[in-house]
Amino acid sequence: MASRPEHNGQVVLSVSASDLSSCRFLVSPLLEALAASEVLCGQHPALRGWPRRSLKFGHRHALNFPQAEVQHRIRLTAGQLLRRQGAASGRQEPDFSALGPLEESARKFFQDCLAGDWPRIRTALESDVALRAHSLAAFGVRQVVDNLPGLTVRDVRDGPGDTGRGLILVPSVFQRTRVLVTNECGTVIAYPASGHRRLWDDSEAVAPTRLGALLGRGRAAALLNIGAGCGTSELADRLGVSAGTASVHVTALRNGGLVATHRVGKAVNHVLTPVGSALITAQLTAEPVMLPQML
Repeated sequence: MASRPEHNGQVVLSVSASDLSSCRFLVSPLLEALAASEVLCGQHPALRGWPRRSLKFGHRHALNFPQAEVQHRIRLTAGQLLRRQGAASGRQEPDFSALGPLEESARKFFQDCLAGDWPRIRTALESDVALRAHSLAAFGVRQVVDNLPGLTVRDVRDGPGDTGRGLILVPSVFQRTRVLVTNECGTVIAYPASGHRRLWDDSEAVAPTRLGALLGRGRAAALLNIGAGCGTSELADRLGVSAGTASVHVTALRNGGLVATHRVGKAVNHVLTPVGSALITAQLTAEPVMLPQML
């Protein structure tokens, strides 16, 4: 697997069938926070729409970051995703303890520039991953990867005994498609999350209000906070309600076809259905979303 930039700004990714078989989409809160700092310092073009107040505050605080060190930490963090093939951390916020000397500056930057918008950022990222996971099941990995913005995929043949290298695709609301790291373990590529253009156009309360008018405020909050998947107790903690109340919300959402529940032993995991993912994305962005075909 290899990647390179093309003259028109597209990232060209050469992959084999075995590379695609190990493709994963996931959310990395730490990479997103580091990417925001890079964008604010002018290291990479920003996606349209991030609030000007964040740009003003961020420019002042992000200058405290040694940019060479930030870029080094981005490569390290992306490389760790490749080495951890198989399991996402499930973290809801960035783990700044992994940044060494940047830890305190990163925490201050996050609190000053991102913390107020983080719930809606996280919802947008997790909804993008959930929607693409449903599309993977419906259409296959090649079609989903082909449809990512700013990415051109070219086929190469597997070599003798080639078992494929890791390919991790990370949504972002701050950056355009670019390669974060490529090494002997594989490649990590960031791409614009679905509907990023309209994420900032409304106040923070608009998406929950729109969904609240349709579902009721409690159920709307539950739908938004399920994200990439969680259990009933975890959802209750996110909502600040009892486990019983969270269970009632999930039951209503499941009956409406917006949530599915899977049981493994005694544990349950609630995930968005294709309809639930598309509803969140549409409400956050006011953009049409293609649903996977329902067979």
